[in-house]
Amino acid sequence: MSFAHHRLEMSVSVLAAVLLLTWPASPLLQPLAAQESTLEVRGAGEVEVAPDRARISFAVETEAETAREAGEDNARLMAEVVSTLRGTGIEPLRIESMGYQLQPRYRTVGDERLREIAGYTARNTLVVIADDVDVVGRLVDTALGAGANRVAGLRFEIRDAEPHRLEALAQAVDRARSEAEVMARALGMRLGQPSSVQGGAERPSPRPMEAMARMEMAMDAPTTPVEAGLQTVTAQVSITYRLHPDR
Repeated sequence: MSFAHHRLEMSVSVLAAVLLLTWPASPLLQPLAAQESTLEVRGAGEVEVAPDRARISFAVETEAETAREAGEDNARLMAEVVSTLRGTGIEPLRIESMGYQLQPRYRTVGDERLREIAGYTARNTLVVIADDVDVVGRLVDTALGAGANRVAGLRFEIRDAEPHRLEALAQAVDRARSEAEVMARALGMRLGQPSSVQGGAERPSPRPMEAMARMEMAMDAPTTPVEAGLQTVTAQVSITYRLHPDR
């Protein structure tokens, strides 16, 4: 065997030894890590809140033979309604225009059922916003007495729902953790840190009430009775906790 051939064999052997020392171990040869134990629980929170804002929609409808007469009559009545509402002294009170319509009314004539214009109807709608729900009945009676002939809508709101939303969310998390602690103890385990949290709480939607269509509904009582009731803020969470042996 030549010296060069012997030197080549030694180089190959050394290179193989180096590769064995530096090549990472195959995943198949690594010991399997112990699977982490987890526990998923759900919690719910609920907070009832009295609304502190009301939105009332009033409409003034007038009919006349001409569009001009219908519009003028409507403007006069609506101006009286707005002035009377502002004269109640209720503060804060916001009055905003909501919509205006002026449409022809038709009637059928002759045997061929032809239609012709019989007159015009004007409808002006405004919304009154009050930060005191106890004055709603008074506002309804005032507007109807001044010339409004339709209550188009009524709904109650919570001005600042954020503190109540956070309270409901905290309740949901507390209840989820309480359930997780009970279940962990029953399993002979110890509750660890959460690995994932999902869920949240939504702001409550305004609570609408059935609109009182005609003013005759309010004529029998000295003050129209209106109950704002309560609104519910809810929260839902799903939390996954790590579990550890109880040692």
